[in-house]
Amino acid sequence: MSNFLMRFISILLGTNFVFFTLMGNSWPNWLGPNFDGSIEESLSGFEDLQMEWQKNVGEGWSAPVISDKTVFLHDRSGDVESLTAYDLLDGKEKWRYSFESNYRDDFGMEKGPRSTPAVANGILLSHNPEGKIHALSSEKGKLIWTRDLQLDFGSSKGFFGRCSSPLILGGKVFFDVGGERAGLIALELNSGKTLWKSTSYGNDYASVVPLLINNTLSIVAFMREGLVVLNAGNGSELFFESFQSPINASVNAATPLVLKNGIFLSSCYEVGAGYWIFSSGKSGKKIMNLWRKNGVLDCHYSTPVQKGDFIFGFHGRQERGSLLRCIRLSDGEVMWTAPSMGTGHLIRIGDHILCLTEVGELIVFKAKSEGFEIEFRQQVLGAGRSHFAYSDGKVVARDKRRLVCLKWGNGSDR
Repeated sequence: MSNFLMRFISILLGTNFVFFTLMGNSWPNWLGPNFDGSIEESLSGFEDLQMEWQKNVGEGWSAPVISDKTVFLHDRSGDVESLTAYDLLDGKEKWRYSFESNYRDDFGMEKGPRSTPAVANGILLSHNPEGKIHALSSEKGKLIWTRDLQLDFGSSKGFFGRCSSPLILGGKVFFDVGGERAGLIALELNSGKTLWKSTSYGNDYASVVPLLINNTLSIVAFMREGLVVLNAGNGSELFFESFQSPINASVNAATPLVLKNGIFLSSCYEVGAGYWIFSSGKSGKKIMNLWRKNGVLDCHYSTPVQKGDFIFGFHGRQERGSLLRCIRLSDGEVMWTAPSMGTGHLIRIGDHILCLTEVGELIVFKAKSEGFEIEFRQQVLGAGRSHFAYSDGKVVARDKRRLVCLKWGNGSDR
């Protein structure tokens, strides 16, 4: 890389962009408290992983979330979907809210929920494959309001049902609708009232994440057509760049990774990876593409994580055999490729990365560019595709039939 480009990136690191950096005492939404699958916390004592509790659950790919020492899960048994609250310490059920579900998958996949709930300000939000939203009291499980995104905005079923997880920021909740009458929407958190709707963008499977630039809150989305950045206050489009597959039978499922100095996107189906950087000048704030490459880190449905100038993620289609890789963020260079282990989901905790594979293995490795080195490996679940959650040394994860809470010896019960 040229000295000029290195200096340019160093300047970008100092621009006045504000991001979210929280500790790991909660995991209240998709990709955790920082919306990027990472928390800054030390992790050690891998030899002492204990099963704290386990529960039988229904089907679905919705991941557990954690808030106020409570685990929330969205699943389906028979023709009934449920939102259930469990005590984080002992797994005791606190409440359950259930409703009828009529979703049927066109490709014979699971009928359960795909979207992960979000909890904030005493409200739990869910989004089911039919496009129905339920807002519940997170303490008691009482229904506050509900909306039908298919009826209200023409939300498309797509290939595998609605999947975008809710993003709660302040008094608003944002959804990727991908509908005939709106691409993205903002609803009032306490009432469900529509605050704004954007122009139409195609439906896809990545979730919306926040970006705070100076004092302007924006949302970032990976829609079917490409990268979209909107003003969170009014839904006006701030940035768009095409980043779309030439193949119709394709999905964008990995969530945009908003970093300190840019946005990383990745998809399969001949899309590849791209890195957009922020700049600040006399004409205002800009977003510009630094590089786009195919065959470097083409993520199917698993969202990568970042440590410094390096991105860790699964490259390649899940059904054809994905490979865990580390690439350099500044130029997309592949640093290493791990031996095949199938696809999985990643959480970075400080200098370590936790990987839950689709066959139920929990693997811990160092977040370093010099090579792949496993520090812990244990079978903890059966097969599944759900992401997982981390809080205070506890790992909460699920497969097709069980929800488990695991604890390392360094975890606390505070």
